[in-house]
Amino acid sequence: FFLCSITTQRMARSKKKAPPPPSSSDEATATSSEDEDVDGVLWQWQKGDGTWVDFDDKDKVELERGFRKKPDGKFETKKLTFNNSKTLYVFDFKHMKQINTDTHKERTLRRMVTSHSMGYAAVLKHHSVSWGAGKDKKKKKDESESESESEDDDAGKTGSKRKKGAAADGKKDTKRKGKKDDASAYRPLGKLPPPLSVSDIKKQAALGAQSLRNYKKDYGAAVSKDAHAKRCFDRMLGNEARLCGEWAVFYHSTSFACLLYEVQAAVAAVLFRFKSNFSSLPRLLKAPYNEIATKDELLEAFKKMPGMDHNVKFRSVAICATTTLVGPDPEAPPKNVFLAGYCCSDVSFKGVLTQLLESCYVPKDKVKKLADDIVKLSEKHGLDVSQFGGKRCKSGRAGHLLQIFMKRELVERFVYASLPFGVLDKTRDPIEKHLNGPGPISGQVRILCHPSLFMQASQVRMFVYAADETFHDNREKFQEELTALLKPILGRDDTRERAAKGIHGGELPSWYKSDDQSDKANVANKYK
Repeated sequence: FFLCSITTQRMARSKKKAPPPPSSSDEATATSSEDEDVDGVLWQWQKGDGTWVDFDDKDKVELERGFRKKPDGKFETKKLTFNNSKTLYVFDFKHMKQINTDTHKERTLRRMVTSHSMGYAAVLKHHSVSWGAGKDKKKKKDESESESESEDDDAGKTGSKRKKGAAADGKKDTKRKGKKDDASAYRPLGKLPPPLSVSDIKKQAALGAQSLRNYKKDYGAAVSKDAHAKRCFDRMLGNEARLCGEWAVFYHSTSFACLLYEVQAAVAAVLFRFKSNFSSLPRLLKAPYNEIATKDELLEAFKKMPGMDHNVKFRSVAICATTTLVGPDPEAPPKNVFLAGYCCSDVSFKGVLTQLLESCYVPKDKVKKLADDIVKLSEKHGLDVSQFGGKRCKSGRAGHLLQIFMKRELVERFVYASLPFGVLDKTRDPIEKHLNGPGPISGQVRILCHPSLFMQASQVRMFVYAADETFHDNREKFQEELTALLKPILGRDDTRERAAKGIHGGELPSWYKSDDQSDKANVANKYK
């Protein structure tokens, strides 16, 4: 997810055993084999302004060879693409320094492992193009998506009509048995449960904001001392109080994956009328959900997943989140991680953005420029894109909180109570009972982020809050300009339809319309 991700996110560091150093006679053979094993590694050097620059691919291979021979030692070489004067360079891997032996100038280095087991960004990089390559199939008769083509934003409307889905309760068709990763077979979301009764809604409203049920309003020292962060938390609790009757709430913390989520939101605004001015979108590509479309299917698949919730398949469909804004959490309490963000700092997003754009059928000759333009636009509005080759935000606060509201009747199908690493927490299972109670409510969950559900404002509502005040204030303008960047690429009906097919795994739902939907998704956000 792909980019995932992302989309709270915990990412595990992948460590491979260094191969034994080759003898000089075998050096050429060793170099060839090592060249094939550096795709998951990124080498960068730091400029004076703090931004990081990628080494050329050939230099990366040279550095990785030296590092694997002496990971705590020094490596000397003249074989560098930028070294026209044939200066001898020393790479001190213990202190991560690059030294020019002529000028004695030093630069800081870093080596990052971009393993496919780490995070949504790695998931995107690994799978996005193949997921977007589904072949067109003949639509099955009488099959329709349960989502509506446009959604109402009024919280009080509980009895909104839903289109009937062909598959009841999200269960797999018997014809699908025995098939794995059928990325081109479109699978409808299925019939959704009926809404809560009026009496149940009134009961939940009387219990009040989920995060404050038997908890005091305590933002912690860091948030309390920061005026902007405190305003964000006040606003989020206000949303909880306003929506607590019908909706359960979850908090997903992230940092660098934010740009991937923002791009997905802009694409969804153009293609599917997603209201991107309210929120980013944690998952967009639908093919992974052909196999895993409910939390029960996720838990069943989880039994065979090496790496648990760090597994690529898990990350492609689900995110980590917590059930409280102010209460305790075993891993990432929002009040502790909001300012800095929650992300594995050694995960590189190199190439992930371009992979995402390619999966949306942006022509290959336009991908690189579009990706560069997106990074520049992000810098302009204050979004930290240091992991994308751009600049850090001036405040140094890269954190983002995605506040996710889901209709209470849907929780049992798409959410489960979790311990760290995605293990089912049986003490809070079923999670909907825990969330509907008087509290205290706390602990982690894993959420199946089905795009067909998350793009329906009548079923899931999201609000995003940035720790950097500049980007927070500029975000709606950023989304407007980001959508404008995409329009020339997705501007024609046939191009939009091609992109939509790629996102849906090759087959469009019956409700899809090929005209530009972004203007219809543009409604005022008074809750930011």
